[in-house]
Amino acid sequence: MSGWCSTLCCVTDFGFSDEAPERSPRAKGRWRPTVAGAAFTVGVLALLGLLLWAWVARSHADDLAAWDDLETTFEVMDRSLTPLGHGESPPCHEETDGVITRTYPPSTGPQAAAVVGYLTQLGWTAQKGSGTQPSTSTSAPSDAAAVLAVLTKDSGGRDLTVVVSGPGLDRLVGSVAGRSPGSTIGCLGR
Repeated sequence: MSGWCSTLCCVTDFGFSDEAPERSPRAKGRWRPTVAGAAFTVGVLALLGLLLWAWVARSHADDLAAWDDLETTFEVMDRSLTPLGHGESPPCHEETDGVITRTYPPSTGPQAAAVVGYLTQLGWTAQKGSGTQPSTSTSAPSDAAAVLAVLTKDSGGRDLTVVVSGPGLDRLVGSVAGRSPGSTIGCLGR
């Protein structure tokens, strides 16, 4: 009778033993993947990846639509108020936001009030800046960068901003800077 064992007890040459047979140490606490489990995991990860890609692509498309609206505004304004210098950086190019700048000649540029009025006619909402009082001195370098007006406009859920700077509303404009907000998530992979 020696060697007869069941899962509850074992009979040995020395009598009964209540010890169950031991499992091999390799199988203890080890997870064994199945084909169905692996396929399910791969499918869930693929779905999550697709959703993330769609969200990033949609966010970037919205950023570019707002940028196009801002760029169109500046192109229309350039036809009437010819700038001396300009700069453009679309979203995700140098920074998350898109930025457009225009500078005007110091002697023949438009008045700041004319720029604000022109943008207001195009549908922008004007708010007064920190330096809205006109300067009385003929040359005030400290006032050259004073914010005269901040204009805003909604473009598909994105708030576009234009900042008009110069020595005073009744004086020649120094610069006009537009900002189109971009999203960090939209810049992933760009």
